[in-house]
Amino acid sequence: MKLLALTQKKSENLVYLECIAVFLLMILPLIYWIIQIRSSHRILYQVSAMFTGWLIWTFVEYVLHRFWNHSKTASKNSPLMKSHQHHHTHPSEIHVTHAQRFYMILIGVLLIFLSLLFDYYLNFLAGFWLGICWFLLVHYFLHQPWSRKIFPELVSYHIVHHCKQPDRCFGISMTLWDKVFNTGPSGNHSISQRIIDFYFNNPHEDD
Repeated sequence: MKLLALTQKKSENLVYLECIAVFLLMILPLIYWIIQIRSSHRILYQVSAMFTGWLIWTFVEYVLHRFWNHSKTASKNSPLMKSHQHHHTHPSEIHVTHAQRFYMILIGVLLIFLSLLFDYYLNFLAGFWLGICWFLLVHYFLHQPWSRKIFPELVSYHIVHHCKQPDRCFGISMTLWDKVFNTGPSGNHSISQRIIDFYFNNPHEDD
């Protein structure tokens, strides 16, 4: 039993390292290019640096969700695993208040202002922080019925992850990394009305 657990842990760690390697191959040339244009194309540099910071967050989000919240070798009794499992069984319960979201966005706006004023590569940090803010907003949106009209692919991925294939569809604010690492929906991932009702907490509606 211990040997099996050790083998699973090594396999999971290998996949984790492969994901990081692919990400670095994608992102490092972009960062190098951004640094090179810093003095000659200031506006392009600032926009690109913020975008890259945001992109880095989306990968961090994917990794945390896939390898921390859904680790096959982590203890199921850890607070992190218990909290995430509770969210899976009670998808409409999201423990982030509107006030917390507001203050995070306020900090994001301040970071953007400081990065435009002082530079010093704060643009990357501003983009990363805004990525976190967008993640918190989008996660709330994805659990509202109206979001199916605005973010159809994201909602579909999230419902599949919650209710059909918890070992796939780890991206929350975007689906890019699921496509890069082939963890999007697989096989029969049709979503019935019963699943939709459970996900959006509409227990009185029938198939």
